Amino acid sequence: METELFLREQEDQSLLVIVDMIQGFVCHGALADPRIHAITPKLLSTINEYEKRRFPIIAFRDVHPATAREFASFPAHCVEGSEECELIEELKPLSGHWFDLKKNSTNGFFQPDFLPLFQSFSSLRSVLITGCCTDICVLQFALSLKAYLNQNDLDIEVLVAADQVATYDSPIHPANDYHNWALKLMANAGIRILNSCQWED
Repeated sequence: METELFLREQEDQSLLVIVDMIQGFVCHGALADPRIHAITPKLLSTINEYEKRRFPIIAFRDVHPATAREFASFPAHCVEGSEECELIEELKPLSGHWFDLKKNSTNGFFQPDFLPLFQSFSSLRSVLITGCCTDICVLQFALSLKAYLNQNDLDIEVLVAADQVATYDSPIHPANDYHNWALKLMANAGIRILNSCQWED
């Protein structure tokens, strides 16, 4: 596992993707697990570094209609208009310059606005993925993005910050196991897993 990501030069632009750091997965709701909140301090540090460099940031948020097909597989959650769809309180003051993408599935890659937005960024050398859940939304998005980049022979590295992703815990879903398995699956696909991020001015 790599230990650091250095972002030194403006022309070596990086995109930060924040996945579902919202009330319905962190604070309250059928799928919420407060343990996910533990990644917030390090995520805030990363956000500050990206904003300081004026690098782009995308935040995905689950926002479902009441009749969402996804509710056949998961309990109803993050229904449009509910507080569950909102960013956690720590992130709200920082979100004014982000790209806010509402998604209706576990995989943000298929959010209709994502790919056109991604294709509009120039000089990207990396995409750093953070958020939750490691083994569901983070895993699916990271694998899809990596496959897209490979298909199109694009020299953009996909990275996941291991200390800035988390998943929920339950009797049939031990969080540490699923988190670590997901990191291994992503690493096997050529995604670089960072144990921590460091920054240089």
